[in-house]
Amino acid sequence: MTMKRKTVTYGLAASAIAIAAAWAALAAALIPPWAAATVLVVAFPVLVLFLGLWWRAPGGEEDIPFIGY
Repeated sequence: MTMKRKTVTYGLAASAIAIAAAWAALAAALIPPWAAATVLVVAFPVLVLFLGLWWRAPGGEEDIPFIGY
């Protein structure tokens, strides 16, 4: 399985959109605070993970090398 930057970008964008949508819905009082907090608690670590993968993912066909045992 290759880790392409385009593939990781989709996960990064999805988590960023989820965070922005939850924040906007909370600001507009469309959802309760606990629902917005749930989305943020789930989506933020995903955002950080995909940001790290995006940073390390090559643009070509290479895979991210396994480092260490």
